Amino acid sequence: MSYREKTTIAGKIKDITKYHTFRNNSSKRPRNKNINTTADSQAKNNERRAFEKLYYVISANFHEDDLYLTCTYGKEREEPTPSEAKGILSKYIDKLRTQCKKAGTVLKYIAITEYKKGRIHHHLLINNIGMSIKNIKEFWKLGFMKIQVFAGEPEDCERLASYFIKESNNTFNTVDKVHGLRWTSSKNLTHPAPVIKVVPASSWREEIKPSKGYYIAIDKRGYTVDGYPYRFCRMIKIPNNDKRKVG
Repeated sequence: MSYREKTTIAGKIKDITKYHTFRNNSSKRPRNKNINTTADSQAKNNERRAFEKLYYVISANFHEDDLYLTCTYGKEREEPTPSEAKGILSKYIDKLRTQCKKAGTVLKYIAITEYKKGRIHHHLLINNIGMSIKNIKEFWKLGFMKIQVFAGEPEDCERLASYFIKESNNTFNTVDKVHGLRWTSSKNLTHPAPVIKVVPASSWREEIKPSKGYYIAIDKRGYTVDGYPYRFCRMIKIPNNDKRKVG
């Protein structure tokens, strides 16, 4: 009985997942009888998928020396409503985009807005557009802005994606949510698409070897939320000056 192999390449990472579905299941590798899909487990699975999608987008589009912004509203002024905050954020992004055009660059960004825990505020990840920190702050006159340099390593992409998804959980299903989705972004981002192929069952037990120029960071086995077995391998691209053993 064959199975499926999904490969996703995003920035420095290459993920390979071998898995079975009800169409590719085998009596030799049956569905786990202990798996019981519940509303809670389905919600966790949806959150995992949202994290995975965002993780790949961050990894594919943002790199070392890009910038992570936290934009707040000062306590001396009235806190905006979610709808007003959406408009304010949009105008701020337009100002950055205009400066990019003048400099001959293009703005890329991902943003979320949080307001259930404390005062409303925005988190943005933007590409390094060549502007000084001072100039980036000049366009935000409504409160404090914190700017951090994004390191761009796979673990940094993972931490930020996880944080964004957890932050969005507080407002994603509310009526007055700021963004239609968990996060909003510029339309010029690359969205890595997985390549899926059907593979003969005989190769299931074969060890996954690192691709040339990569090393294996994660290699694990388990069961999907539907109870089918899977194998997951994450490879990370090795820098040119790294002497780590490659495939």
